[in-house]
Amino acid sequence: MLGKLLKQEWRSLWKVETLILGILMALTLLAGATFALPIWKSEWVGIQISMMMVVLLYYAALIGASLGCVLYLGIRFYKSMYTDEGYLTHTLPVTSHQLLLSKILVMAAWNLISTLAILASMFVFGLMVASAFETGDITQAFREIYQALRRMWGMGDLQGIGTFAVGMVLLILTSCISGPMLLIGAITIGQLLRNHRILGSIGAYFGLNTVLQIILTIVMVPSMVKLMLDAENLNSFSSVIGFYNVMYFSMCVIYIAVSVGLYFLSEFLVRKKLELE
Repeated sequence: MLGKLLKQEWRSLWKVETLILGILMALTLLAGATFALPIWKSEWVGIQISMMMVVLLYYAALIGASLGCVLYLGIRFYKSMYTDEGYLTHTLPVTSHQLLLSKILVMAAWNLISTLAILASMFVFGLMVASAFETGDITQAFREIYQALRRMWGMGDLQGIGTFAVGMVLLILTSCISGPMLLIGAITIGQLLRNHRILGSIGAYFGLNTVLQIILTIVMVPSMVKLMLDAENLNSFSSVIGFYNVMYFSMCVIYIAVSVGLYFLSEFLVRKKLELE
């Protein structure tokens, strides 16, 4: 039954999410293509302001796409669980665990897809801008980047850098799960305010994010202060990599702990405190 729930949840999300990301990629190509226009090589007095405006508009598109994807995930969860549509959802012969798990997995998948799409958009935009203003061979720039990475690799131990890469991947994956769990937890908690459900959900979301940031700060600041006070470590590539390894894995543990806690809280509220509009 979980498989059927996953398929249904995917069908309810993929069209709008794909549309948002498709619009972002179209705007990325459009914004990047404008830098190939002859006007950028002219002596026009407003060239710098115009260039800044294009970059700012592209940045606004990135923010809009990111927020749009997150908002739609939250809206779909709210409508399918706590409005008239929720009556049909909760009549399905499934447990509250299966219901929540299906939504979490699909929302996390779309969170990961949108994150990768935004990173790809930034890469494409940067490449198009670099190609438009590049005066030499662009492959030479990639060669220089590759040589710089090799030099950085040689400055530290292979195990530390490998752990750093693994930590980054784990951080992305855990944040793609914790993000939807914050939405689900906030919306579920917000339903406890019978007459102000939406406001309650918004308040709970900002409250949960604030608590999460406080926890991250409490965990990270001591290590950061210690690194800053030790001047020798600032000049040691291995020490800096080691600091980031500790930071990334600590954040992963916190994200997992918060996600698990919000999952069981949300499941309890859905099972015991459910009251549809």
